[in-house]
Amino acid sequence: MGQKRTAKIKRLNAQDAPDFVQKLADTVGENTMVDANLQIAAKGNIAFKSAENLRQTIKDDINGRNASISLNGIMHKSNEDTAKDYNVLAATMEIEDPNNPDNWKAKGFPITETEVVDLPAPGIVENGSVTNGDVLGTADIHHDPTPTAKDYTHRVTKGDPADDSTYIDVVDPKSQYSKSSNTINVPAAYWNVPLFWKTTAHNNTGPGIESKPYGGGRINGK
Repeated sequence: MGQKRTAKIKRLNAQDAPDFVQKLADTVGENTMVDANLQIAAKGNIAFKSAENLRQTIKDDINGRNASISLNGIMHKSNEDTAKDYNVLAATMEIEDPNNPDNWKAKGFPITETEVVDLPAPGIVENGSVTNGDVLGTADIHHDPTPTAKDYTHRVTKGDPADDSTYIDVVDPKSQYSKSSNTINVPAAYWNVPLFWKTTAHNNTGPGIESKPYGGGRINGK
């Protein structure tokens, strides 16, 4: 196994300064919301709208402080939401436009590089199951940990599980998951109907073999 440098899009968190989060999400959101890739464009539009909401919150906070009114709680929530939407966009960009840091930079994303060790490609994900989450409209996904896997991606269909073209990517709350048990938000159009799922393990070598369809149960909607 050798070592190589790999580029990733830098992520945000709720502790980053609101001005920084707002400007970054605004820039990349505006630059990606018209992307030819519809997945990227959709997430770019969401990030851009979150950035605009945060911009207004920052403005209101300045006015509020001048009037001795605290907006700390609202500010934190708006900053957290914008950082989350930016991170979903960043993950979508890495999946839909992989290994293309020059284009990522052109869109305004900050890039980090790390030394990584080449690993054997992960094996197939096995023993997948799905149950209703604690909150309506959510699903708890469980499967066995896969050796050498760094993270996992999921797809779901409400159609024929044997027809691969009917599956959509799971991207809410994120598109990549580091654990073998996760709670995901199910799109409203997929509530209360039989759903089948597929999961793929990934590492720096690439994706493993996608799992066979599993599940078949219904996720209760709101």
